[in-house]
Amino acid sequence: MVRIILVVLACALTTSANVKAQSSALDAAAATMGTAGLRSLQYTATGQAFVLGQPPTASEAWPVRPIKSYQVYIDYGSNSMRVEQVLTMPTPQPRGGGAPFVGEQRQVQFVRGAFAWNEGPPAAGAQEPSVQPQPGAAAERILWMWAASPQGPIKAAAGNARVRSVANGAELTFTVGGRYPVVALINKMNQIERVQTTLPNDVLGDMTVVTTYSGYRNFGGIQFPSRIVQTQGGHPTLDLTVTAVQPNTFVDITVPDQVRNPPAQAPPTATSQKVADGLFWITGGSHHSLAADMGDHIVVVEGPQNEARSEVVLAEVKKAIPNKPIRFVVNTHVHFDHSGGLRTFVDDGATVVTHQGNVAFYEKAWAAPRTLSADRLSKSAKKAVFQGVTDRSELRGTNNRVIELHLLRGNPHNEQILVAWLPAEKVLFQSDMMNPPAPNAQVPPPTPTITNFAQNLGRLKIDPDQIVGGHGGRAATRADLNAVAGKSGTN
Repeated sequence: MVRIILVVLACALTTSANVKAQSSALDAAAATMGTAGLRSLQYTATGQAFVLGQPPTASEAWPVRPIKSYQVYIDYGSNSMRVEQVLTMPTPQPRGGGAPFVGEQRQVQFVRGAFAWNEGPPAAGAQEPSVQPQPGAAAERILWMWAASPQGPIKAAAGNARVRSVANGAELTFTVGGRYPVVALINKMNQIERVQTTLPNDVLGDMTVVTTYSGYRNFGGIQFPSRIVQTQGGHPTLDLTVTAVQPNTFVDITVPDQVRNPPAQAPPTATSQKVADGLFWITGGSHHSLAADMGDHIVVVEGPQNEARSEVVLAEVKKAIPNKPIRFVVNTHVHFDHSGGLRTFVDDGATVVTHQGNVAFYEKAWAAPRTLSADRLSKSAKKAVFQGVTDRSELRGTNNRVIELHLLRGNPHNEQILVAWLPAEKVLFQSDMMNPPAPNAQVPPPTPTITNFAQNLGRLKIDPDQIVGGHGGRAATRADLNAVAGKSGTN
């Protein structure tokens, strides 16, 4: 009996010692990071941002955008943050991701609790900046609010954390919003060295987000890193060099009424436009697909964005071409806005036809868990089947319809991008190469992407009557192609 009591007492003392040591690690970090009296924070930086999911090839880093200025304003008490950054477009333009702006682009982004929004230039005739609700960005921004400074994890962990000793320091574990796990590493110098969390992503599943802090020095009376680096899904997304820090500055972020009470979001829709017999352009929203009747089955070109988009596309395809299975879904390129809905087609029984260089990427990405946002494929656990394309391939139907898939060699938007050409119908499907200009609109000079597109069509002797795309409000003609490519005439 005495022995049992002694063992229990020894265990209790050991547990108490561990708890004390763990508490001491957190207290020491709080003292080192100066969080006790810290209510708000402002810092300024320069650096680089990287475009999520827009690589020039499946195996390369995401395109870079230099950051001319980056200003962060954080109010820890109200769980709010303002980020104002000025991005610049490199010259020459980088491969991958295209060039959505020229020169400089100013972005002003906010989050407060569950609300996220952007601030833009005033609308016509207005004085105040415009406000655009961004409900889909709230989770990522609130997680960044707590990770944008190394003081954030200590503030967030108050009364909401477990601490355990590890070989190189201590790990601080807590949850944000009751859903998103966060693990912070406290190093031997009582500094926050790394913060890791997870976000749901349509392509990558449970996407790991890691923020690291280095080069600590005294900024404005507190210890703060001179460099902050973030990766998402193993790829760099942000690299900041901090130039100034001001603790306890006045930060007042109020949620605008149009953000707190936004209009109801319309559900995604899809409509079909007949391009030729048994050939339909599936439009609606910002991203489009093409459905082809192949006799005893259907081929769909493009499964974009996400599951919600692909579900309405599936329904519209089956309405336009009833009682036939979708046997293939063609993926033009790996960019996430053009591949986020592919898994929905796989769950429906389709084989993914994509460039061979994308196959290993999808196999690895789709093997990741999806605990934060389960989709149809993760629930059914069906195995994805891929059919790789290198330079050229064909899909043939029992009705003798032929879909040729061609690589656009050397394309700066994505070097593994495919177009779908139906020679009998003289219809071409392309994504991100061109949109038809509006009537009477001044056509800008051709971009490297459009020039390469036109050159590849010449090399392949593809001369379409109709060009339908993953974007755009109408089918384009040869005259439209010539106009955007800087050519005269219609042939």
